[in-house]
Amino acid sequence: MLLTVHLLVGAVIGKYVGSIWLIILLAIISHYVLDMIPHTPMPTPDGYLKNGLKGTSKKLLFLESIEPILGILLVLFFIYLNKERALPMILGAFFAWFPDTITFLVWKNQLTWLDKYLPRPGSIFYNKAKTFFVGILTQLIVSIAAIIALLPKFKLK
Repeated sequence: MLLTVHLLVGAVIGKYVGSIWLIILLAIISHYVLDMIPHTPMPTPDGYLKNGLKGTSKKLLFLESIEPILGILLVLFFIYLNKERALPMILGAFFAWFPDTITFLVWKNQLTWLDKYLPRPGSIFYNKAKTFFVGILTQLIVSIAAIIALLPKFKLK
C-alpha cells in the first residue's frame, strides 16, 4: 500500500482505540493486513536499490517523494481536527508505517540476518494487484473510508 493509506488507517486506530499498547499492536497488524489486499505499490526509482541516491534521477526521486509528503500533511491535518486524540493518532500513524521503515533500514544497513523475518514479494503479506486500476481502486476505497472515520463529529445546535 501507499504510505498515505498506512498512515490514515493508523490514525483511525489511534482515534478510536483507548489503550496506547493496543494502538501500537493494532497499527502494526494493520500494516500487514493492508499489504494483503491487492494494491499497486509505489515503484522504486531506477538505480536506487543498486547505487542509492547517486544512482537515481533527482527529478524521479522528487516525484516519488510527493506521495509520502502529501500523506504526512493529510494525516497532520486530521490530527489538527482531532486535537484531543493527537498523541494516539500520531502513534497509530507511526506504527502503521513502522514495518516499512524496518524493511528499509534492514536493506540500507545490509542486515541480511533479519531478511527471513520480513515479508517479501511473493509472500502472503505482499499482494500486488494484477492490474493498475484494481491496485489504485483498493487503496482509494480504504483511504476514503479512513478519511470519513477521521472527520470530526460536528454537533448541530
